[in-house]
Amino acid sequence: MKIRDKYLHRKPIHPSIEHYIQSIGRYYVAAIIVMTILISATYETVEIALERHSLQQDVSYLVGRQFIRFQQLAIETRAVMRASIDPNTPDYVVAPMIDDVRSAIADIRTMSKKLEELNGKISANLLEKLNKHDTGSETLRLDLSQRLEDFLERAERVMSTTAEDRRQRYSFWGPIDFAASSDSLLMRQFRALIDSAHDRSDGSIDHARLISAVLLGLIAATLILATTILFLPLLRKLHSEHRKTLDFENKLTRLAHTDALTNLNNRSAFNDSLTELFASQKKTGANFSLLLIDLDNFKSINDNFGHPAGDAVLTHVADALQRTFRVGDVVGRLGGDEFAVLIPGVGDGSALEIAAGRAISAIASECHFEGRLIPVSASIGGAAAPAHAADEPSLMRVADLALYAAKVKRGTVVIFDEASLAQRLEENQLAAALALAPARKEFVVHYQQKVDLRTGEHLGFEALVRWNHPQLGILPPGRFLPLMEGSHLVRSMTCCVVDIVASDIQAWKAAGLRPGPIAINLPEVLLVGREGYELIENATRIHQLEWHDFAVEVPEDVFLNRGTNQILETITRFRQHGMPVSLDDFGTGFASLVHLRDFPFDELKIDRSFVAEIGNDIRSEQIVRAMVDLAGNLGKRCIAEGIETHAQRVFLLKIGCDIGQGYLFARPEPAALATARLQADRSVKRLPTKRMKRTAG
Repeated sequence: MKIRDKYLHRKPIHPSIEHYIQSIGRYYVAAIIVMTILISATYETVEIALERHSLQQDVSYLVGRQFIRFQQLAIETRAVMRASIDPNTPDYVVAPMIDDVRSAIADIRTMSKKLEELNGKISANLLEKLNKHDTGSETLRLDLSQRLEDFLERAERVMSTTAEDRRQRYSFWGPIDFAASSDSLLMRQFRALIDSAHDRSDGSIDHARLISAVLLGLIAATLILATTILFLPLLRKLHSEHRKTLDFENKLTRLAHTDALTNLNNRSAFNDSLTELFASQKKTGANFSLLLIDLDNFKSINDNFGHPAGDAVLTHVADALQRTFRVGDVVGRLGGDEFAVLIPGVGDGSALEIAAGRAISAIASECHFEGRLIPVSASIGGAAAPAHAADEPSLMRVADLALYAAKVKRGTVVIFDEASLAQRLEENQLAAALALAPARKEFVVHYQQKVDLRTGEHLGFEALVRWNHPQLGILPPGRFLPLMEGSHLVRSMTCCVVDIVASDIQAWKAAGLRPGPIAINLPEVLLVGREGYELIENATRIHQLEWHDFAVEVPEDVFLNRGTNQILETITRFRQHGMPVSLDDFGTGFASLVHLRDFPFDELKIDRSFVAEIGNDIRSEQIVRAMVDLAGNLGKRCIAEGIETHAQRVFLLKIGCDIGQGYLFARPEPAALATARLQADRSVKRLPTKRMKRTAG
């Protein structure tokens, strides 16, 4: 009984176990609650950090795009200013450039608005509020925005003015290139803002990782399950954002070092490669070479076919260069139509010339654009290191000297030597003196006779320009015409030629001589618009001449000009006044039967390259025969240039060509000798009349 009572009065065990279980349960519930709170807090914090990181990445990428668009705007604006210098630049050339500038301004402002929205979202981010406010970055952003807007307003003012205002104020707007120092500051601020966004973006990821690590330590083993459920997706998202960051950085790096059109190295990347090669050369003594490539007549391709065709040509050249050179060679586009190639391990001039020759051939391969074949050729200058230069500026300079020598001949390769340097200096001196030639009245005219091939009768002259250099004497056109890069020199020279020819015609007619029509070559720049017409009109009025005292020769290349309609209008005006018009160098350009049908030419002049092969090449003879037949069928006269042998004259007469000029009859000669020739022709014409009178008596 006592034992039973003892056990009956004892406290039961299960209440204490229950209490313990309840305590453990309470702790477990508290731990779960705390863990849930911590997990929720972690999740929200990471989401906020990721949102901040994503916004900052968007800001970084958008600032990078805005920086690139700003550079394009600066280049396009300066191009408009340079085009506005020339009062004769057609509106259809400048207008698209102005539209591009305005489009760039609109794009930059749109990006600025988006940046304002993104910065507002970043400011509202909770993590951004908890961090120390970065006043420096905010000040930089506001200052850049203000400076950029000032730049855009200046650009808008320039684009909104007339071409005349831009030309008259170029001394204020043009030379300072929109305040180049301010442009440089803007570029530095762009770079600083991008770097700041990158730093803050990286800080966002660091914060997220730190918070995750702290919370992982607090919730210990239980967090493994939470991680499986919640954090693994977040970590995957973090990884995705990090990869996106790397992609953004790689994209910006690629944009900064790659030419957007051709995908070649740009000038910056090419210069870096050149620096690395020189550093390697100093350590190992390894040779390397540099080629500079410049396209021939690229401006004409842009003018005649349009800028999309020019872009197609540049892409064609880039592909040709990549196919030609090795994988380890560095091919880059320096700007415009300038390309360059670095060839490691090649220091021999002959090997370099062979490689450059392959590039010339590859570039000259067929280039098609919108169903048309565009002729492409290039000139290449090369130099080797350390044979020709021991540092970067010197190597670029000597390669450029070689390129200049190659451009004189066009479509050739020149490897630097001392002769190239001497030739460059000589050409520079000639170019400087050529700019003063019109004012000093150094241009003179020689006349080459046109004759009736059957009778030898004088029919007229062709006026050929010469330059009477003060020291070098009379220079032929091939010596100085390639130096006339600016259209203003061509205009000045043509004005001098027309004035000289008009004075000579007036003197001949006053002396009772009959020179016949004097043919003058008018360049395309004077045929587009009224300038060429007014030039002849003023000459006839001032010197009291007739329109038919002149003849105009038009090169076959006018058919490539986008101003074909304006040229047709000018030629039609000449014809209305009875002035003969000749299509010069027929067979060497791009004339089609449609052009020959629609353009009102009187004469077709067979180029001397075909006449020279008469008697030597049956194919050239067949071509000449076809040209003469074509001219006859179209009702036009046919003139053969460059006749030097009696056999060529007989052949031309046989196939029906009645008019010619060349050394067989007369060389180009000064006005005094041309006057003597006219006087002699007049005397010869009088002799038959006297003989007939004596015979009749």
